[in-house]
Amino acid sequence: MSLVLEEISVKREHSFRSKIDVLPHIEVPWHYHPEFELIFIEKSHGTLVVGDCIDHFNDGDMIFIGPNTPHIMKNDDLFYSKESEERVIAWVVHFKEDSFGKEFFLLPEMRRIKEMLINSFKGIRIEGSTKYKIIQHLKNLHTSDYSQRIIVLLQILQLIAQSEDLEYLASDSFVESFKQSSNQKLYKIYEYVSENFQQKIDLEEAAKIANMSKTAFCRFFKSKTQKTFSEFLNEMRINYAQKLLAEGKLSVSQIAYECGFNSPSYFNKQFKAFTGKSPKEKKSEIQSSYI
Repeated sequence: MSLVLEEISVKREHSFRSKIDVLPHIEVPWHYHPEFELIFIEKSHGTLVVGDCIDHFNDGDMIFIGPNTPHIMKNDDLFYSKESEERVIAWVVHFKEDSFGKEFFLLPEMRRIKEMLINSFKGIRIEGSTKYKIIQHLKNLHTSDYSQRIIVLLQILQLIAQSEDLEYLASDSFVESFKQSSNQKLYKIYEYVSENFQQKIDLEEAAKIANMSKTAFCRFFKSKTQKTFSEFLNEMRINYAQKLLAEGKLSVSQIAYECGFNSPSYFNKQFKAFTGKSPKEKKSEIQSSYI
């Protein structure tokens, strides 16, 4: 499946879109759009992929995603069962950089917001008190009209811009490779890995996805990402492993298999090479930060 450009419609009387979705499950492909997107998941859970970041999303999560960043949210399997009584409730805002005029975010007063918007290409998870303040503004936004809508959105953007409760999702290397390439083959590889990283993935299969020989694929991938395919795959798996370690629900061995490694010892070796710490050391570090 190719990366899909999502067309987002806005009412004629509005300069940006805000809505509340109530759905049985999320049904969107690997996609991108020229709009910034703020999404508050009031109720839902599943897997989130933003660029080369793979993470869980749960009730109460809030994500801000920059324009043209490839992403997908997929519910856990139980949402797609015919007997499921699960429901998705999501508050969503979409706006373009020029929604309020091409020069608006270039005004001196918009400097901090402009810097945040540039960094949002990586995708941002919003946490802490900032998130709860934004939720109140979203409720106000839903009932506002005329110029009050713009005022409330700017209040939200200012909260994000001055917050320290932010976690950036995609890696810097992904951002650079994506900016430098409009190649659908690369997007297909990102999509394939994000959907299958928990299983065995070999170089030959990845080359088939790109419709290349193994040799040509290796050259192509290294030229676009500055990494070998194996390095990219392990990095994606280890990033996900760090999320699981932070959750504290699985043992190190369970996390190794959950992330697609075929042995805990190989996982430990790759994890330490990537992070500088063993999984157990990293887990202790995370737990001590909450004390």
